[in-house]
Amino acid sequence: MLKKRVSILLIFILIMGLCSSVYATELKTNLNVVQQASETKYLENDQGYISKTIVDSNKETGEVTVELKVANTKKDVLKSKDTEIVLVIDNSGSMDFKTADGRTRKSILLDSAKKFVNIIFDTSSNVRIGVVKFCGEMGLLAPVYAASVITKPTSNKEDIMNGLTTMEKQKVQSGTNIQKGLMKAETLFSENAGNKVIILLTDGLPNEDGERNNVGDKEMILTNETYKKILENTKNELLNIKKNGIMPISLMTGVNSNDVDDDGEVITSTEEDIKAIEMIFGTEEKPTAGKFYNAKTTDIDKVVQEDITKDVQEVLNKPINEVKVVDYFPKDITENFEFSYVGEPSTGTKSDKINTETNTIEWDIGKLKGDEVATLKYKLKIKDMKNMNLLNKTIATNEKVVLTYKDTASKDYTVTLTSSPTIQLSEVKEDLNPEETQNSSKDATISDGVLPAARSKNIHRAIYSFFRFYFNNII
Repeated sequence: MLKKRVSILLIFILIMGLCSSVYATELKTNLNVVQQASETKYLENDQGYISKTIVDSNKETGEVTVELKVANTKKDVLKSKDTEIVLVIDNSGSMDFKTADGRTRKSILLDSAKKFVNIIFDTSSNVRIGVVKFCGEMGLLAPVYAASVITKPTSNKEDIMNGLTTMEKQKVQSGTNIQKGLMKAETLFSENAGNKVIILLTDGLPNEDGERNNVGDKEMILTNETYKKILENTKNELLNIKKNGIMPISLMTGVNSNDVDDDGEVITSTEEDIKAIEMIFGTEEKPTAGKFYNAKTTDIDKVVQEDITKDVQEVLNKPINEVKVVDYFPKDITENFEFSYVGEPSTGTKSDKINTETNTIEWDIGKLKGDEVATLKYKLKIKDMKNMNLLNKTIATNEKVVLTYKDTASKDYTVTLTSSPTIQLSEVKEDLNPEETQNSSKDATISDGVLPAARSKNIHRAIYSFFRFYFNNII
C-alpha cells in the first residue's frame, strides 16, 4: 500500500510539473505604461523645472525609453520664447573724442558692446542680436541715410562680432539723429520674437529727428523751438517703442565726462545739456521709458557689463551653475531590466552605467543658460517577459531624482523629484470562441510536445479527479 501511495505521488508531481511547464511556456505578457510622466518639480522661484517622462515604448518586447529633462525656463512661459536685441550705436563725429587714457568714445562703446554680446551668448539661449549705427543726414557731409543696418538679428555670434569690428573701422559721420536710429531698429524685429529689446548707446544730444528737423551746434539751446521739437520727437520715439512691447535701455555718455576734443581741449557740459537729456530720457531714478544710464565715458564698461547686462538677463532668465542630477533606481529595475543610454545628453556629461553600489546614474550638466533645456534619454528593457515575480506589479522607473545647482550668487539649491513614470508586466489573455473551444476539446493531440495553453486547466482538473478517486479507494 505504501509503495502504491509513493508511486502515485511521484506520478502526480511529474504530471503537475509538466503542466506548470506547459502553462509557463504559453504565458504571454505585455509591458504596459501605467503612468507616463512624473510630476513637474519646479526650481527656486519657479525659475525652471525637472521632470521625467516615458517618451517611447514597445509593450511586446518590454522596452521603454525614458527622458530626463532639466529646464531653465520660467514657470509662466509654456514655450521658450526667442529674444531679439538690437544695439543702436552712435557713429556721430563726437564719438571720436578721446578720454584721458587716449581711447575714443567709439572704441570704448564698441569694445563694451562686444563684451556684452559674449556675456549674453555665454549665459542665455534662444537669443538673436542685431546692430544698427546712426548719425545724421541733413548736414553738408552727412550720409544719405541717418541710420543703417550693420547686422540683422542673428544667433551667430561671429557675425555680430564681425559687424561690430566693421563699424569700428568705419569713419565717424556728421550729425546725430537718435530717432532715426531707434526707428530703424524697430523694423528689424521678427513677428515671432517673444522678447524685444533695444539698447541705445550714444554720446550726445540729437540735432536732427525723423521729421527732418535739424539745427546747428550753436542752435542747440532750449529757447530754440526747432531744437525743442527734436528733443520731444526723440522722447516720443522712446515712448512709442515701449508702447509697442519693446524694452528700451538707453546709455548716454560724454556728459560731465571730462573727455577731450580733437584739439585736446576738455569738454564740459552746460546746464542746458543736462536739462535736454532729462527732457528726452528722464533720470536714472525716473526714466522716460525702460531703463536709462547717464555714465562717464570711463564707466561705460562697468555700466554695460553689470547694469545693462543684468537688465537684459532679467528678461532672458538667469543662468544656473554647477547643475548636477543623480537618478536613483529601485531593485526591480536594476535586477530585472537591461539599461542603456539613447545617444548623448543634449548638454553635459553622464556616468558610463548604473553604479551597482548606489543604484544610480549621474548627469553633470554644468552651466544651464537662461531659457535652455537639457535632456538625457535612456532605455530600460525587461530581461524576462515571463518573470512571474513581476507579473501585475506596478514598477517605478526610479526611486527619486536629486537635482543640485547654484544660482548666480553661488547659493546652493537642492530639488528632489519623488514621483516617477511607472510600468507593469501584464498577462495577455486570449479568449477562445465556443467553436474553437469545442474543436480544441475534440483534438487531444500534443503538437510538437507542447500542450495548448487553453487545455492546461482541464488537465489539472482531470489529474485532481484521478487522484481523488485512487486515494479514496486506498484509504
